[in-house]
Amino acid sequence: MNYVVKDSSEWPEFVDSVCRSYGFDKKTCPIIYTLEGTLIGDGRDFVDHVRERYGKSLTITKESQKNRTKINVDENDKKMRKKNVGETLGEKIENHIEKKKRQEVSQLIGDSFYNEVYEKGIPF
Repeated sequence: MNYVVKDSSEWPEFVDSVCRSYGFDKKTCPIIYTLEGTLIGDGRDFVDHVRERYGKSLTITKESQKNRTKINVDENDKKMRKKNVGETLGEKIENHIEKKKRQEVSQLIGDSFYNEVYEKGIPF
């Protein structure tokens, strides 16, 4: 699944642009469409689409929908913060550790003799 992170102030212009480029008359939030470019609609339309197309029943309680919305808002806020101000020191460290975990042992041995690098006055 792909999604585009937009600040709420950017949304009206973005949704208008997407709808015009795909020829959608209905403007929804979120905009859900197939890979072929067919508009499904918003979240409720997506649930109906899954039910019709795959014969699956998605039961979404108000509580689970509220929780999912909170998660989406938090993720969007985090992505917007990263876009605007960059990663936090903790995120940089976590990403660096993840990269190291994927390296071969021989690379790790070579990397154990490190050079100190400064970023914004902080030594790494």
